[in-house]
Amino acid sequence: MDYDILVINLAEARERRQRICDHLAQLGVTSMQMVDAVRGDRLAADERALRADDARTLDRYGRVLTPGELGCALSHVRAYDMLLAGPQAFALILEDDAVLLPEAIALLERAPIRQWLLRPEPRLLLMTPIRSYLLRGARPVDERYRLVGVRRAWEGYGYVLNRAAAAVMRRINSPAWLSADDWVAYRKLGGVELGGLDPFCIGYLDSAPSQLELDRRRVENAGNRSRSLRTRLEKWCRQGMDALYYKPVWGLGQQRMPPGWPGARD
Repeated sequence: MDYDILVINLAEARERRQRICDHLAQLGVTSMQMVDAVRGDRLAADERALRADDARTLDRYGRVLTPGELGCALSHVRAYDMLLAGPQAFALILEDDAVLLPEAIALLERAPIRQWLLRPEPRLLLMTPIRSYLLRGARPVDERYRLVGVRRAWEGYGYVLNRAAAAVMRRINSPAWLSADDWVAYRKLGGVELGGLDPFCIGYLDSAPSQLELDRRRVENAGNRSRSLRTRLEKWCRQGMDALYYKPVWGLGQQRMPPGWPGARD
């Protein structure tokens, strides 16, 4: 195997670690590396001040990153460091609640995907659900899957990136101020080209909600978040561009559910 599989996991979350290791073994994976995740809720105030840029986060989202979001962002940067420290050209990054379809690993051996990832430009391939993608320019990977350009997406529990993307994303988010899965920001700020698979082939367990999602829901349900003017303008511009340009010129697709998808949340 000429690429890395990096699994983000908290050291104390032994059951989750065992679950993802067993799951990958069933798919024929014999080599992976664990990325020791960062507990954002255990960072002292002075350490958070060094490792997070709350002012920039507040400007973008209208609030600071929750402890779960910060820990997640720092953990993904740690994974980028591991890729860059080794010889591999790209890496599959998984969170420990990921659920992979049987063909997910084999897809990384398909020529269209490898050729796309091995380009010198920073590129990131989402294997998780995509909110909207470009119909024009879609390229077949095999009889079931196609490689598409991503318009909107989030979710960070299963994606592939090359060394150029890892270097760019590490630079942009150190100290951390972006959510780990703010893919649109990485594209805008670092020129990271976002690709995706239609249909997706990685989801995550209903039975293993992440601390990041729990924190996000708590903050958003509290109803006290004040979105920044910049964030609102970006949303309005995106909606306008979708209606006036992307939909009529490129076509916007909604992702298909994979046949026989197991009991995982999309």
